[in-house]
Amino acid sequence: MLGEACALLAALTWSVSVILFKRSEAVTPLAMNLFKNTVAAVLLGLTLLALLLGGWTELPLARSRGDWGRLLFSGVLGIAVSDTLIFMALRRLGASLLAVVDCIYAPTIVVLSVVVLHEPVPAAFLAGGALVVGGVLLTVTERTPDEPELPASVAAPIEAAASEGAGERAAPADPRERALGVAFGLAGIASMAAGVVLAKPALASGDLVEVTLVRLLAGVVALLLWVSLKPLVGLDAGGAARAEVLGVLGRRDVWRTLIPASVLGTYVAMLFWLGGFKWAPVSVASVLNQLASVFTVILAWLMLGESLSGRRITGTLAAVAGAALVMATRGG
Repeated sequence: MLGEACALLAALTWSVSVILFKRSEAVTPLAMNLFKNTVAAVLLGLTLLALLLGGWTELPLARSRGDWGRLLFSGVLGIAVSDTLIFMALRRLGASLLAVVDCIYAPTIVVLSVVVLHEPVPAAFLAGGALVVGGVLLTVTERTPDEPELPASVAAPIEAAASEGAGERAAPADPRERALGVAFGLAGIASMAAGVVLAKPALASGDLVEVTLVRLLAGVVALLLWVSLKPLVGLDAGGAARAEVLGVLGRRDVWRTLIPASVLGTYVAMLFWLGGFKWAPVSVASVLNQLASVFTVILAWLMLGESLSGRRITGTLAAVAGAALVMATRGG
């Protein structure tokens, strides 16, 4: 059950990082994305070096060109493209509506795992997955006037930073803007799902730290190229200038809060996230990842004093019961 444990820990670390980012300094979302990915890339590089020097892993000299291509494209698709689309959706929808859209994360990966990877999906798993997604949807769709917006689970650190630092917009009255935001959100989550399914074969046979680093570096390079070649106005919630985005790496005033959040929300969480997909079926890992929204609600109640209503308790219990059923299908 190592993969299942990693998937649950990924959801938990994402949720804890939300609390950390809600207390962070104001930084625009695209700058936050570059900062957190750069911090994680440095840490993953140091970790891989330590593993190589200790003789605990080896460089993948025998990896095929096809696997290299899949990993690199997966990183670009799942990090640079997906995050940009989610930023654009966040600007139009707000974090709470994006959290509702995020509920298609697990179903999308389950469908792709069946179509692309031919994973079996028993009836009990479908029932458990439906309970998880339904419980999460019940939990994240309740809003009270005094509560801050809750971010979508998969990109929680990015979205929390956007709502905290860049002035999250209220849901637009223009139905066309809302429809466009939903389309961007669906495309971003679909890109993330396609990226991890694409990486699964290389991930299964590769070293976890090395594969995570390759995907992250591919995403960071693509992001840097995009930032360097394209104007940023309209692509992030704050309309930040290029110099502001690139300059975040040298802003020591934000390091105190952003480095711990980036370490937990990207470095640790990404290892757990890909570990879940490496050692468990993609469909199972994705359903357990979906619990991040539920964990966020619980942690916000414990650490930030936010209210925990009967509806949220019901949604949480349904999601937990669904997760138990999903894991029971694996145990059997």
